[in-house]
This record gives sequence, C-alpha cells and structure tokens, in this order.
Amino acid sequence: MTRRHHATDFTLEFVAETLVRQGLLSEDARKTAAARENVQRARLLREQASRAGGRGLRRAELSPIELLASFEFPDVRRDTESIDEDKATQVVAEAAGMPYRKIDPLKLDAGLITRTLSRPFARRHAVLPLERRGGVLVVATANPFDRELFENLRGLTGLEIEPVLAAPSDIHRAIAEVYGFRAQVSVAQTQLSSGTVDVGNLEQFVNLSGVEALEASSEPIIAAVEYLLHYAFEQRASDIHIEPRREESIIRMRIDGVLHPVHRIPKGVHGAIANRFKIMARLDIAYRKPQDGRIRTARGDAEMELRVSTIPTTFGDKVVIRVLDPSVLVRDLSELGFLPEERETFERWLLRPHGLIVVTGPTGSGKTTTLYSALQALASPEVNVVTIEDPIEMVHEDFNQIAANPRTGTSFADALRHVLRQDPDVIMVGEVRDAETATQAVQAALTGHLVLTTLHTNDAVGAIARLRDLGVPSFLIAGTLTGVVAQRLVRQVCPSCAEDVPLTADEVAGLGVPHPEDHAGELLARRGAGCAKCRYTGYYGRAGLFEILAVNARLRHLIADGATPEALVRTARQDGLKSLREHAVQKVASGVTSYEEAMRATADVEGTP
Repeated sequence: MTRRHHATDFTLEFVAETLVRQGLLSEDARKTAAARENVQRARLLREQASRAGGRGLRRAELSPIELLASFEFPDVRRDTESIDEDKATQVVAEAAGMPYRKIDPLKLDAGLITRTLSRPFARRHAVLPLERRGGVLVVATANPFDRELFENLRGLTGLEIEPVLAAPSDIHRAIAEVYGFRAQVSVAQTQLSSGTVDVGNLEQFVNLSGVEALEASSEPIIAAVEYLLHYAFEQRASDIHIEPRREESIIRMRIDGVLHPVHRIPKGVHGAIANRFKIMARLDIAYRKPQDGRIRTARGDAEMELRVSTIPTTFGDKVVIRVLDPSVLVRDLSELGFLPEERETFERWLLRPHGLIVVTGPTGSGKTTTLYSALQALASPEVNVVTIEDPIEMVHEDFNQIAANPRTGTSFADALRHVLRQDPDVIMVGEVRDAETATQAVQAALTGHLVLTTLHTNDAVGAIARLRDLGVPSFLIAGTLTGVVAQRLVRQVCPSCAEDVPLTADEVAGLGVPHPEDHAGELLARRGAGCAKCRYTGYYGRAGLFEILAVNARLRHLIADGATPEALVRTARQDGLKSLREHAVQKVASGVTSYEEAMRATADVEGTP
C-alpha cells in the first residue's frame, strides 16, 4: 500500500534520497548534504536577512529543495551541470505524483492572485494561485505534502484545489513582484485620489533599491516603478511600453523582439508613473510635448542605461523605456552571428586606415550593436574614436560621443564638420539622413578617416543607390566605399527544448536556394518544442543575419561608371556575395534558428537573383 505523506515528511533527507534514487545525486553528495544541513541553512538565512537590509527575513522557513539546490551538487547524468531548483522540483514532483509547473512571470494573473490570497498568507505557505478553471483553482506550491494547506485553501476560496509543484524561489519571486507592484499601485491610487502624493518631490530617489528593500519604501510610486524595472531586467526585456487607454493603462515588455502584456494599472495612477519616469530622466513634467531623456542605473555590478521617450496621446503620455544593456549592445565581433568568412572580411575592413563602411537594415535590426561592437574592437589609447549620434544610445568611456540635435542647431553635418577639426581617426555617424551629411561623410573618408555609418535600405547594394539619391557622385562612392553590411535579427532556437524536424518539400522550395540533397524529407532543421525557459515560444535570444558586400576593383569600376543595381548584384554574386536569405539558410542548417524564423526575417529580400 502506498504510504500517505504528511507535510512533516518533506525534508532535505527526503529530497536527497529521491534524487539519489532517480540517478541525479551521488550517495557521497547525499551524505555531505545531511552533514552540512544546519550550517547551510543558517548561511542562507543570513544572506536573506542581509538582502532585506536587516529588517528581518524574507520568510522564516527554507524549502528543502531550495536548501539542496544551494549546495550546487553536480548532476550525475550531466557532469557539466549542477542540480538546480528546477531539476530537483521536477524529480520530487514525479515522486510525489504531482504535476510540475515552471512559473512564467509573464503569464501570471495578478488580479486573481491578489484577490484570492493575502501576501502574508502566500509568503508564509509558499503558495501562488495560477489559474481558475470553473470551480477549480490551480495553485503552485513548494510543498507537495501540505494537505492542511490545501484544505485551508478549499475552505477559504470555496473551490476545489489542484496543486502543482513549482520551484520555491520562483514562487517567492512571483509573490514579491506581483504583490509588491500591485500593492504599491493600490496605495498610490488611494493617495492620489486623496491628493497626498506629490510626484514632483521624488527626485532624490533615483538609485534603484533591492526588491526586498522596496517594501519599506514610503513612496508607493517610487516603489512601483522600481518593481517594474527590476522585473524588466530579470525578464531580459529590451523595451518597456506604458500605454494609456480609456479606462486603464497597459504595461507591455518586448522580449526577444516580441511584445508581451505584463500589467494593467488604474487610469488614475498612470500619470504619476509617467511623471516618475520623467523626473528620473530629468524631463519636464509640465511639458506636454514629445520628450527624450535617459536614466543611468545599475543591475548588480553592471551599469545599465535606460532611454526614456514620452509622447502625448489621446488618453495621456505614452512612455517607452529602452533598456540598454552593455552586455547586449557592445559585444565581441565573434558573438554577433557572422559566419567565419564574413567576420574575417569585416575585420579586414576595420584594419584599413580610411574608407567608408555602411551598415544597413530596418529599425530594430541590430545596426547599433554592430557599430558599437566594431568601435569597441577599434578603440585603444592610440586611436581617437568619435561618434555623432541622435540620440546617444549608450555612454561609452572609450568613445568621444557627441549628441546631434537639429533643434539646437547641431545637425549630423554640422557636428561632423566640427569633428574633422578634432583630429579623429575613426568617426561613427549614427545615420546618414540628408545630402549634406552624406557628402560630409564621404569627404571625411576621402581625406584619411575611417567612417562608419548607417542607412535604411533592404539590402547591401541598395546602399549604393541610396548614396546616389542623396547626391553623392558615383566616382566619390567608388573611391571611398570599403564595404556594406546589410543585416536582420532572428530569434535563436531555444537550446533547452530544441529538436530535429524534417523539412517538407514545400519548405525546401520556399528557401529558394539550391541544396545538394535530392530528398526533401532527409533535410533536418531545428525547432524549439517550447519549454519553461523560453516561455513555450521555442526561441531564446537573438542572432544576426548578414549580407557582406566587399567593394573590390571590379565593383569600383562599375560604381564609378554608374552601373545599375542589377548589374552590381550580378558582379557581386560572381565574386562570392551571399544574400541575406542564403545566410539565413546556413543558420537553419547549423541549428541556430528555425525555418519559420529565417523566412520571416528575410521576407522583404530576394533569395537568389
């Protein structure tokens, strides 16, 4: 007969023995955990108290899963991996006969959670309502044997309880974020309705507090904004959208290029949150016109920059915060996604003492990352690197950065004219938008400077036509242009749930590139099946697709003679030019991205001329 477990059975010994039986934990590791249990528990509780700023512990008890994971014992099945909370929770859930659930913070129903349970109850019992299906409430718990808790929840809610096991840290993090943000918004709504919040006096609170410390904040708007920023950093968001609507405001976050709804906030709180971001970005809260500003803050040991843009809409100011993470914006060239021969070509261009390098692509295609990474590779004490940007994406100490602002009379062309008197070696012009800037950039390249810039064209050859349209003579383009990089971003297949799938004949034909295989069914590509790590999208992170047009002697002659784009493409392909679609196919073949993502990212370009 199966033994009925009680809450008291859920111990470190039980978890360790379960992992040993399932082949994840060695017997020696189990003995070590048993011998060091009390010392490890005390250390973890001290760390929690320290993170909370000495105001008491985040909670009184530690889950045995949390405790065992803190040892970071190696996974016997995979020597290079350790046993974390997710692995331990999955195994314990199976042993307890309970479903396992990885909590996705973006899919939590904050309203359901805060209506159903109080924060003290949720925290004390490590329980979190996830969804309601008719008369059934699905709750995440950290203890599979706490029958008393499930009975209490049944009596409290009047619903049948369906428990699922989740990692303890995931539960407590969700409790802190959901209850913290919602509670601060609720308090702010109350105070705003009574006129007791003065958002104009909050300027001294610019540094972000830790999540645990936010509960002690006396200013709900400050705490709500900081909860939001911590949440965005944790979710790898590149943008935060705060959008006013008729009845409420919606907060969305862009992750791996896709927007996800995160929160809904009362209409009365929107203005105060928008003003808080304005104050942090040193904008005018009374100025009802579009404004741009920036916030400098830190995430752990790394500095972060936030670019804030506000614009009046029908129902109030829409605020968009661009999260500029240095680890994403400035990378080693080997991390951008170049194929080996492409990176070698690009690095050769950067070694030249002068010339014009153009990066093209639509908005959001990663052009700034490519340029910043190239400048980082060039920057040294012997090289004077100057950038002209509108706006400055991220402040970088190795560059001399100038903000071009037409409203103050400092256009790209004006700034570039003055920069040439500053003895530059490398000049980056954020974007060539007009004939004057184009002419100045080409002249700078002609007079012994390495100039990097961007244009908005669909492919690499299109940059040559665009420079002609801006009035640059063909012979000057031929004499200065070193090369053009056209690029796109594709989502990468999630490594945790990737699997091989055969391509159909239609899919192979859709790629539009000859393939040596005769049987379409034998061609395999990688797809993400969907897992908790990638939020069941099948994708995690992004990589670049590139089309590298190196301007050699044959192309220079054709450009100088005013050859058509079609003639330039034919010659470039004879000399080895790979189109964006062909690069995408190689990324599919190597398992970096999926067929669907490659087709989506290159839908606006031709595969094979």
